[in-house]
Amino acid sequence: MFQRKELEQLRQQKEQLALQSDANRQQLMSDWRRFHSSELWLGEILHLTRRHPLWIVTLATVAGTLLAKSLRKPQMVTNGIGRLGKFVSVAFSIWRLLRRKSRTS
Repeated sequence: MFQRKELEQLRQQKEQLALQSDANRQQLMSDWRRFHSSELWLGEILHLTRRHPLWIVTLATVAGTLLAKSLRKPQMVTNGIGRLGKFVSVAFSIWRLLRRKSRTS
């Protein structure tokens, strides 16, 4: 059926695949630990705030305003979020349509 040379080649290939699998498993475990590290998230947030300070200030202002309004009138905030969701959905649909048309042109 199989000759010795072919069997040896298959054995080496199997060993190589097992070693690659172990290396991938170690890399995955390392990435998983890094992903769960609070230092990583803090560094990412700091990097983001340095790159986009205006966006961060705007988002913080909006979040603070929504929080203040929700403490005063919770019903008003939920209605506003619903309207914002509809607007974002329509805007996203239009953006996708325009992007699709620009690709075909």
